[in-house]
Amino acid sequence: MKQASPTSTAPRRGGRTSHLRTSRARARNAGFLLFLQLSAAGCTSSSVEATSQAGAGGVGGVGTAGSDGSGGKAGTVGSAGTANTAGAAGLGGMAGTSATTAGAGGAVGAGAGGSASGTAGAAVGGTAGGGGAGGANVDPGDAKAAATVLDGFALIKPCNDNVSGCCCNEDPMYENQHITKMFGGNPNVTYNVKLRIAGVSERYWYTGGTVDPVSKLFYTGGLPTVNGPPPSTTARPSACKIQPPKTDGPPNNFALGFTLPAEVNPSDGCFNGFNIFAMTVSSPKKSYYLNYTEEFDGADRQPHSCYTNDYTVTIAIQGQAQLDFYVVDGDHHQVANYGTQMVPNVKTKQPYHGNFLELTVLDVTTAPAQ
Repeated sequence: MKQASPTSTAPRRGGRTSHLRTSRARARNAGFLLFLQLSAAGCTSSSVEATSQAGAGGVGGVGTAGSDGSGGKAGTVGSAGTANTAGAAGLGGMAGTSATTAGAGGAVGAGAGGSASGTAGAAVGGTAGGGGAGGANVDPGDAKAAATVLDGFALIKPCNDNVSGCCCNEDPMYENQHITKMFGGNPNVTYNVKLRIAGVSERYWYTGGTVDPVSKLFYTGGLPTVNGPPPSTTARPSACKIQPPKTDGPPNNFALGFTLPAEVNPSDGCFNGFNIFAMTVSSPKKSYYLNYTEEFDGADRQPHSCYTNDYTVTIAIQGQAQLDFYVVDGDHHQVANYGTQMVPNVKTKQPYHGNFLELTVLDVTTAPAQ
């Protein structure tokens, strides 16, 4: 019996082993199934939680700024909100800050909520900004800064020797000049620039335009003329000393060195040897002369005189306009300042040995560009 026991128990042990393995396998499978069920339950719980939270729209995007210039533009549509987070209101467009017109900001747009399934809600963009008042947001300091190129600028015609009789010989570098400057500021704005024009200079005849009734020295439009005094139309050919590109004869051969624009060039091409001081503005397009006179020497030209000038005018200049200054003489000498004629409060050293006109910016106001 004791000898047979091991033999008889062998298959029973084998069967028990198989049973235990099967039981353990079932237990493992049951645990795995339980794990899957719990996992599934966890996923279901998470899904239910997501559904129960009603995925609202996210934060609406900010509407873009109102455009510069007339009328701010609408704020753009806010971006869609992400699921499961509350959608805040989309901000409207910011106010435009143009130097021309300040566009009002768009209205605040509401962020729409998301659906229960968690889809994204879109924020409505800001409404269109209304037009602002013209030039209302142009800082006065900025307006005056636009005219910096003119403040203290001087057209100078120095003598290069001592006075002999009425006149002096001119420095060839300054006898005939073309100087270009660029006005500052906003191109959508017209600046009304109040200028003081002061100096000591010869004067010239101009015709076809209008003279400033206050100063009687500042002339708008028209052309230089040797037919004077204005408004005379009597031809005075003896006063036509200079006819570019012709010369006034050797040894003083004459050449301007630049081309005069039509608005400054006399139709007959004649200059009588006195100093022309001209200024042109590209926009609004105008030409101006700084030293008009109606005086006459009784023969064929203006008097051989040097005058003290000091007056104020206001001219319109659009932001970023081109300014061109022209000085034309041609006979290589000018009436001299004997040192007794001076103007106060200018940067040009006084008394000035020659002719000069200096500009000072007194005030600048703005208006929408025409």
